[in-house]
Amino acid sequence: MSVQSPEQVPRTTGAAAKVSVAQVLVYELRVRDAMSKPPITAAPTDSLRKIQHLMKQHKFSGVPITPNGNLVGLISIEDIITALDHGYINDPAEKHMTTNLVTLRDHYSLLRAVAEFDRHGFGRFPVLDTSDRLVGMITRGDITTCLMHHLEKRAEEALAHEAALLAARQADEEAHRVVIRAPVRTGDYDSAGKISQRMRQVLRERAIDPEIRRRAAVVAYEAETNIIIHSLGGEIIVTIDPDKVVIEAVDVGPGIENVEQAMQEGWSTAGRLPRELGFGAGMGLPNIKRCSDHLDIQTSSEHGTRLRSEIRLRTAKETA
Repeated sequence: MSVQSPEQVPRTTGAAAKVSVAQVLVYELRVRDAMSKPPITAAPTDSLRKIQHLMKQHKFSGVPITPNGNLVGLISIEDIITALDHGYINDPAEKHMTTNLVTLRDHYSLLRAVAEFDRHGFGRFPVLDTSDRLVGMITRGDITTCLMHHLEKRAEEALAHEAALLAARQADEEAHRVVIRAPVRTGDYDSAGKISQRMRQVLRERAIDPEIRRRAAVVAYEAETNIIIHSLGGEIIVTIDPDKVVIEAVDVGPGIENVEQAMQEGWSTAGRLPRELGFGAGMGLPNIKRCSDHLDIQTSSEHGTRLRSEIRLRTAKETA
C-alpha cells in the first residue's frame, strides 16, 4: 500500500472532493499507533559485532544507541557493512554511530511521518516522546501495517453496523407484521371473502392507499374462491409487512393442468353449481395477475397448487 504525502494528495473542493478511508486514517492516526515498541537498543560501549547480531535476531536495519533511555546515536545496516569491509566490526558503537539524527515525535500524524520519509529518504526514524526519551522506531512498513490493520477494523465495524441495521429493520418489520392465516374448505361458498375483509381492515388502519387495498382484496378473494371451487381444500396466508402484503394460497387438489390457458379471461373448469351461484366466470387468475406486483404459481397433480402474490404498499399520503 502506498501512502500519499500532502503534496501528492489531489486538491479538490466542494462536492467533487472525495477522500478515501486511508487518507482519513493518515490524518487521524499518530506515529505512536504505528511505531515498533519498545525499541531494541544498544549501549554506546556495545561492539558493532553485538549490534550486528541484534539486527540479525530481530530483523532490524537500524539500532538506536541509548545510554539510560536517552538517544545519542544510531547504527545502521550500512554502518555494519562498512565495518565488516574495513575490519573494525569489534569497535564500540560510540566510535562509528551517526549522531546527527532526524527524529519524529510520537504525537505526529502518520501523514507528517510519510512526508518526513519522502523528504529525507531514510528507511527508519527514532521516535521520541515529549520528554525527549526514545519510545519506539518507525519504518514505512510499520505505517503500511498500521493502516492495513485499521482499514480491516473499519471494514469489520462497517459490516457490524450494517448487520445491526439489518437486524433492527427486521425486528421492526416483525414487530409491525400481521399474519392472517385461515383454512379454506371446498364448497364453502358462504365464507368466500371473509379473509379479504379482515385483510382490508388491517390495511385501512395503516392508512394504505385505497386503490392498493382494493387490489389486495381482489387477490385474496379470487385466491380463496379458487380453493373453494377447484380443490379439496387448503389455506390462505396473508402476511402484511410495512412495505408489502404477501398473499399465499395453498391447496390440496388436482393442480392446474395448463397455467397459461387458465390465465386467459373467460376460461374456466368450474362445474354447474358454482356457475349457478355466480362463481367460476374464468376471471380468477387473470384478476390476480392484474392486481399483483409479483405473482408466482407452483402447481402439480401430486401436490396441488401454491400461489404467491406480492403487492407493494404505500400510504394514501405517499400516493398524494
